[in-house]
Amino acid sequence: MVRRFSSPGWARAKAADAKRGNLAIGIALGSGYQNHFAALSPSEQQSEITKMRAAGITWIRMDAEWWTVEKTQGTFDWSVPDVTADAMLAGGMNLVVLLNKSPVWARQAAGSAPLESPWPTPVPARYADYCAAAATHYSAKGVHVFELWNEPNLDSGVDTAAGWGHLSPWGFADLAVAAYPAIRTADPKAYVLGGTLATNNEFGTGGTVRTASWAAVPAGATSATITCTGAVASDAYGILTDTADGWPIGTVITQATAGTGYTVIPPVWLDGFPAISAASGRSVRRSGLQYPPDVFLKQAYARADGDPMWDALAIHPYTYPVLPATQEAVYGGWATVPALRQLMKDNGEGAKPMWMTEVGAPTGTATVSWPTTAASATTITLSGSTAATADEGYTVTAPSGELPAGSYVTAVSKGSSWTVVPPVGAIAAAITKGTAISSVSLKATATALTIPSGTTLTIVSAPVTLTVTTSGAVTTSTSAATTVPVASVTPDQSYAAGCPVRGSVGQTWGAAISAASALAVRLTPPAAATVWGQISEDLQAAIIREVFRAITVGVPAGTASLGSAPWPYVGPVFLFTWSDAGGTAGPFGLVRADGTPKAALAALTTASLTGGP
Repeated sequence: MVRRFSSPGWARAKAADAKRGNLAIGIALGSGYQNHFAALSPSEQQSEITKMRAAGITWIRMDAEWWTVEKTQGTFDWSVPDVTADAMLAGGMNLVVLLNKSPVWARQAAGSAPLESPWPTPVPARYADYCAAAATHYSAKGVHVFELWNEPNLDSGVDTAAGWGHLSPWGFADLAVAAYPAIRTADPKAYVLGGTLATNNEFGTGGTVRTASWAAVPAGATSATITCTGAVASDAYGILTDTADGWPIGTVITQATAGTGYTVIPPVWLDGFPAISAASGRSVRRSGLQYPPDVFLKQAYARADGDPMWDALAIHPYTYPVLPATQEAVYGGWATVPALRQLMKDNGEGAKPMWMTEVGAPTGTATVSWPTTAASATTITLSGSTAATADEGYTVTAPSGELPAGSYVTAVSKGSSWTVVPPVGAIAAAITKGTAISSVSLKATATALTIPSGTTLTIVSAPVTLTVTTSGAVTTSTSAATTVPVASVTPDQSYAAGCPVRGSVGQTWGAAISAASALAVRLTPPAAATVWGQISEDLQAAIIREVFRAITVGVPAGTASLGSAPWPYVGPVFLFTWSDAGGTAGPFGLVRADGTPKAALAALTTASLTGGP
């Protein structure tokens, strides 16, 4: 069976776990579920924990978001994460505290070395201070396991409300090198997880495909120009790759001119480009800050130059929508484990374990039917047996746009139907944190409507919402943005253009909606911008079953390179809590909102509690 590591900071779980083959199992809450959990009553929280314990869960991975606890430099308020931490500790759980998401004041100035681009990575010393404060605070509660950042190789934080900063491999290594000794000094018993690598899109398979051309680039060039008529301004600060590997992995778009093209620079770890041949009409990909995990880890090790960054490497080996045994290397995930393990060995860390701090798969589809609805209708009723009261407020997305984007649930008849209304609109211009506003500019709605004075409108942006009240009547337009006067308000968080605006003010569909039968739709939690990659409950269960089978019994067919059974280098495994919908938004993602278990719960019980399939 998988051995239990004796490293400082994680002794035997308080909840009984000897029966599970010494493979500790945890739940990674995610900010969406953690916000949900924190809002529950103490008795409801205990009910959630009891169900986790019944499934053999002994570990919880939770957020202590920097921008929440240190809004002003040097002043710490742990009240928000402690709502979750205290309840989980009282319920007998062991905690991993995730330390990420910087406040704006903690970021470096644009262009700061070693990034050589406008990415506002946090100042390492400020991150170290926050991590040390967290270690001091939580060690007093008996918590000694901390995790540095989350999926830094996919970080696109500068585009978020908190603005917590992009990270190159060098930028992340600087944070880890500063934070690791700070944590261990504050808590000598601390056990630090790092890397926390997303392992999808292994070879640049994600992102937007564009057609581009460029002249030959001489070796040593520190910038280059690419012609791309499909370029848009938001492509700036993304990663560019091409199908023939002409541009090195990590090439950065520093400037994007809509309809014209890009200026690009080499990866931060190269002084200049290699010689690149001219090309015409070649397909390239523009992704977010998405570095392949092995490239990111290799460069982070090089930047650290032997300085310790963690006690265990954390990874997120997702495989959905396929089983681990059938995932091809090009898609990363499970197939990335051998390369990452080898990099640990190459850098003298072969004795350190890997913790899988996120794994699993999301479900979130609902099968529904509805009748033909007139253009002038103000609601539509979707029938489906998985309707749950927790779905109220969820956004409904149909696969081919049968319902306008932003349509949402206003009422639920449990086990029977959802009542869905048209969207009011979306924000046309961003609302900036800390700035008083007296009006909201909305994009054109499906049909013109009059919003009466005093109407309450809710603007939804993960992870929170902003509620405003109109200060005067306004008639919207179907062809242009509309300015809605509101009572003066200072938002706690920025809201990007495109955030949905909700409010039942008598809006109509604007166009007739054809009847549908047994159509699969997505229901998205109200505090999430999107939910992607949903799969069936049966496939979710199969993936979870195979994950534990591979670790505790042997490698699944087709992936012999992953190592013989059992994998001696694997620490605790954490299933991610998907805030999924359509009757499936129950406790820790494995119990539906109506209380009935999903197939994945049985898979977890069978596979992990016995240490086998």
